[in-house]
Amino acid sequence: MEKEIIIKNLLNRATKSLKQNLKTFIVLSIVLFTFLFGFIFYLNNQEKKNIAIAEEYTSASILIKQKKIKESQLLLEAIIKKDHQFYSPLALYLLIDSNIERDSSKIIGFFDKILKNNSINEENLNLIKIKKSIYLIHLDNERLIIETLNPVINSNSVWKNMAINLISQYFLSKNQTVKAEEYIQLLNKEIN
Repeated sequence: MEKEIIIKNLLNRATKSLKQNLKTFIVLSIVLFTFLFGFIFYLNNQEKKNIAIAEEYTSASILIKQKKIKESQLLLEAIIKKDHQFYSPLALYLLIDSNIERDSSKIIGFFDKILKNNSINEENLNLIKIKKSIYLIHLDNERLIIETLNPVINSNSVWKNMAINLISQYFLSKNQTVKAEEYIQLLNKEIN
């Protein structure tokens, strides 16, 4: 008999508690369902965008092989402007490697746009800075080379030694041995 009273009291308390918290439970369930649905929708939308950009990049590559340079240039520039963490830099490199865009100020502008992309991690941004400086070396723009490489050199990046070596090699190629020696000493200090 005592067990029945205890069970009955427990059931009464559980029922009372459930009735009191039913509205909270329903609201919480609706919020959770809405959040989950929104998150799945967002992921699906991102996946569709990634697939579309990948298809555009592939189309641009095919157009280059077909010697349809203007069409490929338009596609590649559109991809660069989309600020995609993977395909925007790739599109820029293809634009440069295929010698499609010859306007150096436009290419530097594309590099700068990509370097402002917040979705690219710091080490990849440093790699892009190194690639930009390699492009600038061909233009022989010492000021921009130094401005581009200094943030990498003054960081703890895995690309730091590469940046130091690159700038020292640039100065050696210009027969500026004093400047080159400064960077070579810095490189030796980093290695040791």
